[in-house]
Amino acid sequence: MAWKKVIVRTKPNSDTAFEKISDEVQAYMITNYNDTGKRTSHGVTVSDDGLVTTHTNIFKDEASKNEFLADSTIAAESTRRNTINASNSIVKEVTVDEEV
Repeated sequence: MAWKKVIVRTKPNSDTAFEKISDEVQAYMITNYNDTGKRTSHGVTVSDDGLVTTHTNIFKDEASKNEFLADSTIAAESTRRNTINASNSIVKEVTVDEEV
């Protein structure tokens, strides 16, 4: 069955920028996960005030999600992004991580 993971990031004010995954790693994720059917959907919504982003990922199954998270290219870039966001007081919360 499919697996859904939702991550919400909240920044303290509109002067703070969200750090994002690099374009190079975004392309890598598309090639290795979206194009292969391992990640079937990825969407981002932004709150009206711009302070909250919600990232929703749907994976083919839990094994595909685990492979994605364990991928060294994605993990390294995620760590870089998360470190910068945390240093800017951006809070990350996983709100959903379940089979759907």
